[in-house]
Amino acid sequence: MKKYFSKLDQKYLKICIYAGLTVLITAGLGAVLLSTGVFWSKLWKIFTAVLKPMIIGGILSYLFLPIVTRIEKYINRKKEHKSARLVSVIFTYAIVILSIALVIFLIIVAVYKNVETLNVETIQNTFATIKNDYSEIWDFIESKLESYNIDTVNMTPVITAATEAVKNFFSGMLFGIIFSIYFMLDKSRIGVYWKRAFHLIFGQKSEDKLLVFMKDADNAFSGYIRGQFLDAFLVGVLSSIALSLVGVPSGVLVGIFVGIGNMVPYLGPIVGYATLVIVCLPTAAFTKMLIGFVVLAFIMFVDGNIINPKLLSENVDVHPLLVVAALIGGGAIGGVVGMLVAVPTAALLKLQFDRYLEKLETRRAEEDEEIDEV
Repeated sequence: MKKYFSKLDQKYLKICIYAGLTVLITAGLGAVLLSTGVFWSKLWKIFTAVLKPMIIGGILSYLFLPIVTRIEKYINRKKEHKSARLVSVIFTYAIVILSIALVIFLIIVAVYKNVETLNVETIQNTFATIKNDYSEIWDFIESKLESYNIDTVNMTPVITAATEAVKNFFSGMLFGIIFSIYFMLDKSRIGVYWKRAFHLIFGQKSEDKLLVFMKDADNAFSGYIRGQFLDAFLVGVLSSIALSLVGVPSGVLVGIFVGIGNMVPYLGPIVGYATLVIVCLPTAAFTKMLIGFVVLAFIMFVDGNIINPKLLSENVDVHPLLVVAALIGGGAIGGVVGMLVAVPTAALLKLQFDRYLEKLETRRAEEDEEIDEV
């Protein structure tokens, strides 16, 4: 046996042994994973359950941190206070909660005014006319719902699913807010800890590269947020003025909702049209509703093709054509979420590509200098 092994090429023998051990270990790990699949699925559920509010908290803290920092600086302008950060965080969330409460109050007032002048008979007649004239559309909708095993008579599963989704959303938001408060309160300590950990694991060179990348990402995303908020403000003001001038009921309220919806690309028109229907339908103001549709369509066309690309290109330093292309690509890949992150991601990638080109340019210049010296 020894003579047989001695005749074999030792180099290839080692490769075969290593390959065989790799296959055996992989098979063993696969068998363990298959046999403990329930455990890993539960572990994954726990991981995602914790990760979701952490991501929400990170996004909220990133959005609110500039406000918190400014309030903290104002409190500490004469003398530094230990509780300045806590007070600024509480004050920031108070501003956000009051803003949301104000919007809800405006909705209640608008609904109450519409209920006072509610023309139930006109609405019933309108729906009856629509159903009689477009019975084929109703039949098509019912057949589509039934194809997805949704009973048009008993909508209990749909209501249950919607209730569960709402519950998950609000529970995720609640824990996300808690995480964001801790992130903002302990920002310095968390940053110092993870910076130290990264430095010890990967070294100074990798840390410097990461810091440059994080600064670029912060510039891209903060610039996008500034541009998007400014665009939403302008569209909200323009919509409020235009709808009020043409006599749309609660035109200012509709304009506010258009502005809020416009913070998400292409969501503004949907929110605006839905709000128009809600404020015009109870009073049967169909003429005003159609005029409002035309006004909003014009404003959204101007915003989508001129104002929004221009503002975003100025804040994230990309060409308006790249902004439009990024929004289209982001929507195709990830829907609304894809459109939200498409422009800052495109700006970040462009910046990294520019840095790569600068390195190549510097390297080429150094090579040319060496050739000239020779």
